[in-house]
Amino acid sequence: MIKFFGGKPFRTLFLIIFSFLLGCMITINLTPIEKTCRIENADREYNIMQNSKLRNPELIILILSAPNNLGKRETIRETWLKLYNENFDGSDNKDFKIKHYFVIGSLGLNADQLLHLSSEQSKYNDILILPVLDTYKTLTEKIKRSFVWLNDQYDYGLNFKYVLKCDDDSYVNLLMLPQEIIAIENSYLNSDLKYPFKPKSEQNNPYLSTSMQVNDKEIKGKYLSVYWGYFSGSAKIKTKGKWKENDWIASDRYTPYALGGGYILSKNLISYVAKNTEDLRSFNSEDVSVGFWLAPINNILRIHDIRFDTEWISRSCRNTHLIIHNLSQQEMRKIYNNYVQHKTLCSEEVDKRSYYIYNWSVPPSQCCKPINENINS
Repeated sequence: MIKFFGGKPFRTLFLIIFSFLLGCMITINLTPIEKTCRIENADREYNIMQNSKLRNPELIILILSAPNNLGKRETIRETWLKLYNENFDGSDNKDFKIKHYFVIGSLGLNADQLLHLSSEQSKYNDILILPVLDTYKTLTEKIKRSFVWLNDQYDYGLNFKYVLKCDDDSYVNLLMLPQEIIAIENSYLNSDLKYPFKPKSEQNNPYLSTSMQVNDKEIKGKYLSVYWGYFSGSAKIKTKGKWKENDWIASDRYTPYALGGGYILSKNLISYVAKNTEDLRSFNSEDVSVGFWLAPINNILRIHDIRFDTEWISRSCRNTHLIIHNLSQQEMRKIYNNYVQHKTLCSEEVDKRSYYIYNWSVPPSQCCKPINENINS
């Protein structure tokens, strides 16, 4: 008996049990999170109020990441997410709840990657793991799968108003964004509108230009869906590089779309994509794809906002910015530290590249003439 437990059979049995337990742990931690039992409409409000996991956020943030980008995820958790969490209870927007998910594809990962991802999920419980390959070529599929997952969550008690999609090199100003969303609601969504419509808030706002696409020339604002970001309408079709599109036949330019460093969609638009995902054509660029899918949608309010610094490279550092894209981890921490010390995003406001106010009254090819004022050479 002593020889048996000290010999090869015991070691083999131990390895089998250990492998089984390890596999169970990884499977549990890589299962999509926050799905509970399906609840009926009559019980929905009660369940949401009683279960803190199901309390409805106004905004869900999808942060597209990659399996090996732990450093970037930790930087976000320790900078702009931390600022929001620390200031939430004392904020004027304390009733504006936000939930974030880092979106990662799990197909093709090796055992070591799965183990590290499982450990991270156990610690933070803020990762949405999807059964897709995680490459640039599959970004559009990740977006589709994310939208399908979010749409499914309503049946499990999770509701929301808006989704912000951004990347793990984007800095989101969560101390300003809630109040700006509320301002958009008050200006557009909480009143009856007549087409064409430009509220006084937009006439006095140097940051915004809007386009309302509706069939009915009089519409209640509550029926409008928001598509909000920094729009491009004049971009020519890419013929080389990672953005190359071989099968684009719609026109000689991309359909107007909000750039992928960060954009906001109303829940209805998320549901539309989720319910029609099998019938929607996918292109290499996920932001181009989203713009294409939403091009024919009725009752949609497109908002071009220069405070979304979401191009392929950052235009500037401005204290009014809501999102800044393509930042290194060091740059994110610098912005965070500057805010902690001085309550401003930027140690110095600097313009590196010109911006434009989207002109919705002209053809898309003429939409985006740069404004060159105050550009530092």
